[in-house]
Amino acid sequence: MDRFKDIGEFGFIDRIAAHAQRNRVLCGIGDDCAVMAAGQERVRLVTVDAMVEGIHFVPQAPPEGVGYKLLAASLSDVAAMGGKPTDAVVAVSASGDCDAGYVERIYNGLFACADRFDVAVVGGDTTRTSGALVLSLTLTGEMARDQVCYRSGAQVGDAVYVSGTLGDAAGGLGVILGDVDLPGKVRTALLQRHYRPEPRLDLGQALAETGAVTAMIDVSDGLASDLSHICQQSGVSAVIRAAAIPMSRAFIKFCEVSGKEKLDLALTGGEDFELLFSVSQTQVNKVEALAYSICRIGEIVASDGSVMIEGEDGKRVPLEQLGYDHFGGG
Repeated sequence: MDRFKDIGEFGFIDRIAAHAQRNRVLCGIGDDCAVMAAGQERVRLVTVDAMVEGIHFVPQAPPEGVGYKLLAASLSDVAAMGGKPTDAVVAVSASGDCDAGYVERIYNGLFACADRFDVAVVGGDTTRTSGALVLSLTLTGEMARDQVCYRSGAQVGDAVYVSGTLGDAAGGLGVILGDVDLPGKVRTALLQRHYRPEPRLDLGQALAETGAVTAMIDVSDGLASDLSHICQQSGVSAVIRAAAIPMSRAFIKFCEVSGKEKLDLALTGGEDFELLFSVSQTQVNKVEALAYSICRIGEIVASDGSVMIEGEDGKRVPLEQLGYDHFGGG
């Protein structure tokens, strides 16, 4: 018997991926969203995310933040394809003793996110469970067929970019779980990034419109893991420069106080929901001219799908910590 903890989250996905394709599906399992034909020129995007009490959020978590983050995570998937979100459905599984007021406040946060990003919450399902509270959201989106940004197009020589800063959400989780003595403004900034992440929808659409992006993914499991997905899907490797990884002052302060190694946490912490993408060298001027915060962190190179990090001494070493896997791969 193969157990989930033996094969890992992505090992299981690989097992079922071959059975998921259908004629009108342009891209099924293996990207941030499924992509389905919607006429000759348009496509429909579909993605789903789940959050489990005790795994993704603690019982004392602010419910509005939980709801906001539930939708924001799926919005980030749509952003990674370059699309525009449209409609959402939500499933809730709760015990009979679950506080209905708490779940209602989760919905308040979800609706606040939906209103901000012009998404219609159009239905869902409610079921009973004997265990923890489980939330699941399915989101649809749309876009031009010829502008979809997949994970699989990176080519040797492409430049690698990431938006925003990395590690803040992991720092926010550290604030929640640990007794870390931080200034109020630092705590607030990190908690904001953890509970109210900013899906980069405008940036994703702008990048798709340039036609310059060869591959794109959102940073949900950690930059090291997510860049590895691009490399494996594209049949290439990547080198990133340690000195180029963007970090906020709040995150750096958290690492100083907590004793966490800032580079490791920035690369593997996850849930930053920034965009990570590759661009042809001949097209970099197009993306760098956009009025968004992006940072060039490395290049695509020829190899076996691995990710390497280059130190200030020029020495390259493989990244072995590849971010979050729900079952730990063993």
